[in-house]
Amino acid sequence: MCDHRLWGFTQQALGRSITLHHIAIPMEESLESIVDALAKSLPDKPIDLLGFSMGGYLASRFSVKYPERINRLMVLSNTATALLDSERKQREVALNWVAAQGYRGIPRKKAVAMLGENNKTNDILISLIQDMDKTLGEEVLMQQLKSSLDRPDVLSVLETVHFPLCFALGQHDGLISKETIDRMTSVSRFDVRMVACGHMLPLEQPEWLASLITGFYEGA
Repeated sequence: MCDHRLWGFTQQALGRSITLHHIAIPMEESLESIVDALAKSLPDKPIDLLGFSMGGYLASRFSVKYPERINRLMVLSNTATALLDSERKQREVALNWVAAQGYRGIPRKKAVAMLGENNKTNDILISLIQDMDKTLGEEVLMQQLKSSLDRPDVLSVLETVHFPLCFALGQHDGLISKETIDRMTSVSRFDVRMVACGHMLPLEQPEWLASLITGFYEGA
């Protein structure tokens, strides 16, 4: 439930060195159909791809299906794995609740929970999360929740790709399990970077992310 404003702070930190082009998640009913829609809209030539959260998972699936179209891939706040049981249950509860009661926007408590300890009182970030959610609204929320319930693990497939691959994760991201991080760091193929923040890494650590992006996409 984020739009182009997710990248504003990071783009500001990048300056003119690299330009980020926001791609909205296509309004399709399944992850496979979303990837197919992206295949039609993204360039055929190899591209530098960057994905956050659900977008990070979609970028991973796109990359394993079309590896010839990827130059480099960076995934933020996602591990290209199946949903945790707890997260799937939360999404099912949310779907049932919205279907019965309608959607009035992300509560402040939920927005705060997405942030790391140092930002839980940051009203600018909290308001931005709520404003992006409000802009996208109930239809997009329902589509994103429904389409991502069945999310196959593609992390093992990423071990076999030949393009450079980097994962950037928040140390205090409650949506990522320690077991998965341990699994990833045990694979030499994966470049895993950790930073002090919650789930909303581009909002919480834009300068750190800009530095990582510059080094990674310029091939350093």
